[in-house]
Amino acid sequence: MGIGLATVIPLGWGQWVAGFTDQSTDNAYLRADITPVSTQIGGLVRAVLVRDFERVHAGDILAEIDPAEYLAKVSRVRAAVSAAEAAIRNVDSRVQLQHRIIAQAQASIQATAADRDRAAAEHGRQKTLARDGWSTGQRLEEALAAIRRFEAQMIEKQAEVDAERQQLDVLGTQREQASAELASRRAELQLAEIELGYTKVIAPTDGVVNVSSVRAGQYVSAGTRVISVVPLPNVYVVANYKETQLGKVRVGQAVTIAVDMFPGERLAGRIEQISPASGSEFALLPADNATGNFTKVAQRIAVKIALTDVPEGLRQQLRPGMSVVSTIHTDTPAKL
Repeated sequence: MGIGLATVIPLGWGQWVAGFTDQSTDNAYLRADITPVSTQIGGLVRAVLVRDFERVHAGDILAEIDPAEYLAKVSRVRAAVSAAEAAIRNVDSRVQLQHRIIAQAQASIQATAADRDRAAAEHGRQKTLARDGWSTGQRLEEALAAIRRFEAQMIEKQAEVDAERQQLDVLGTQREQASAELASRRAELQLAEIELGYTKVIAPTDGVVNVSSVRAGQYVSAGTRVISVVPLPNVYVVANYKETQLGKVRVGQAVTIAVDMFPGERLAGRIEQISPASGSEFALLPADNATGNFTKVAQRIAVKIALTDVPEGLRQQLRPGMSVVSTIHTDTPAKL
């Protein structure tokens, strides 16, 4: 009989346990989404503005880093932005001046064209007079030379206008370069202002802080943890059930929770999530069972349980890390 029990019980134990209506485990603890608050810049801590275990609200200043260096950086970049804006205004003024120069050159062309027309008319008169014998060939040649001279001047002045218009293209390129420089300086200013804002370490959420990791006068670098914010009273339960207990467990089923700190108290909960893998799969060194020596061990799967009905006075006393015993009622319908 003893040999039979020693053989049958291990073989059927898992199925027997999986058939229980209520699945319990004491491998369960209260948890909370604790937020570590770290610095995003380096500098000397000027002040820590919260006491240990003090309640804070989102947006409260937890600590301050000396802003002198970052204020100077903002002032320097603002001056660079002003210089870049002045460079653009300078280019715009040169463009306006260039338009006036072009207009003046075009007016000069028109004046030369008028002189050419007058010379052409004189050439016509001299040609008629010379045919009738009233003018000399010399005057006719002078009138023709005047026409050619004014036409040459018009070509020269038109080339000047083309050169001045080409200068407009150069100024346009310079303005594009100045605009790019201004955009770069403005981006630097925005970054400098962001870094200046980082001198105030802000609470990201409501909750209670733990013991501060820094003190006034201490030098911190970017990424130094200053403090952590525990979002009390928003806690939940993470229960690690054996794989043999989860055959009938579904998201939404009711759970009864007993907190070790409060004997006799029973809290109501509901399964919110079931881990996608066992804890060993997330270990730093996952188990490798492809070896000659193998011992089968029941794996544990984390189950996240939300507290649904907790008296307010008791809720305020719950703390992450407390040990609990959770009991899943697999006969209750899953409520999503």
